[in-house]
Amino acid sequence: MRSCLLILATVSVLTSSVLADDKVPLPPLEPEVENKLNSWLNKHSSTPEEYIVAKFANRDIVFIGEFHRIRHDPILVQNVIPLLYENGIYNLGLEFICARDQASVDSLLSASSYNQAEANRVFWNGWPFWGYQEYVDILKAAWLLNHQLPEGSRLFRVIGLDAFSDWSGVWKPEDKQAPDFREQVYPEGDRDEMMANVIKREILANGGKALIYSGSNHAFTRFQYAAVDAITGEIIERRSKRMGHRIYREIADRCFFIFLHAPWDAAIGSPDRLVYPADGVIDALFQNRLPEERRCGFDVVGSPFGRLPGKTSYWSHSSEKFNLEMFCDGWIYQMPISEYEGVIVIPDWFNEANHEEAIAQIMNPDPRVKNRDRSVEDLVKILSRSADIKRRFAKFH
Repeated sequence: MRSCLLILATVSVLTSSVLADDKVPLPPLEPEVENKLNSWLNKHSSTPEEYIVAKFANRDIVFIGEFHRIRHDPILVQNVIPLLYENGIYNLGLEFICARDQASVDSLLSASSYNQAEANRVFWNGWPFWGYQEYVDILKAAWLLNHQLPEGSRLFRVIGLDAFSDWSGVWKPEDKQAPDFREQVYPEGDRDEMMANVIKREILANGGKALIYSGSNHAFTRFQYAAVDAITGEIIERRSKRMGHRIYREIADRCFFIFLHAPWDAAIGSPDRLVYPADGVIDALFQNRLPEERRCGFDVVGSPFGRLPGKTSYWSHSSEKFNLEMFCDGWIYQMPISEYEGVIVIPDWFNEANHEEAIAQIMNPDPRVKNRDRSVEDLVKILSRSADIKRRFAKFH
């Protein structure tokens, strides 16, 4: 969540390509490739909800990784909760809630009435700039399930994974150079290490299973992506310390990573910031399918989709032979990117009583001194603009 976006920098600096009126064309498909991919989908795909649940047949941890702020993604998570429970999966791990608030979450989900203010508070503690209704409503969906269970039934749990952070002491760029900068901002340590440790402690140690919902970069399991010099394009290092990497090292193929269809970061040197995933082949394929055939989940590894390229993406720097099955295990497609909508800002999320606290938690220190006097309305605009998916994805079909 936080590593993917420095809130003010992102909302104030957008490339002209994102705002362009012209759509980026989709690639032509060779008939043989299109037929092979369609044939696989016709035989092996299922609804996204069924696909997620089916992966637990021989796995303990299923990661689903998202772009962030795309409305139908958290709604999918809400809708799959009852199916998880019916199939003996009693845990949902969320990046968006701090582990230190677990007692509050457990109390909320077992209460006789739903406390919206408490649900909002838990998400605020995770980060004040995540005040989006569809994410907070994941807690409500879990509470509704628990509220309807027969007395004495095992309750469904939502588990907060994230490490607590505090940016209130970072106001100038030079503050990041302080020797204790990392300890000050992340007093509980590395976020991905924290999230992996919570999964081990709360789920694996108890012989349980869980769906883990996070940003896609946290969910990488096998994919050791390259950190690349932004000027030269040379590989600085290969990274394999994300939450998913750490769990994969513990349980190997007992975990599974599903990517929720969304744009990818562009390759170094590209004039664009975002590009179609898999060089647009998946988008072109689904554009030609009937609307009722589009919404589905399907395997990448061991399927024709696994051989699809990604030369236009940042991920291609990781290998000269980069393909889709290096990136993830499975895929969920719900609709064309041009139809994506952003999540909804919760009314009155910011107010006169809390807006100074929110400003203090902005992560990018460069403009923060200037933003000490930001109004409540300014903060709402920041939140809304970040979730304006129609604008951010304007160039995609």
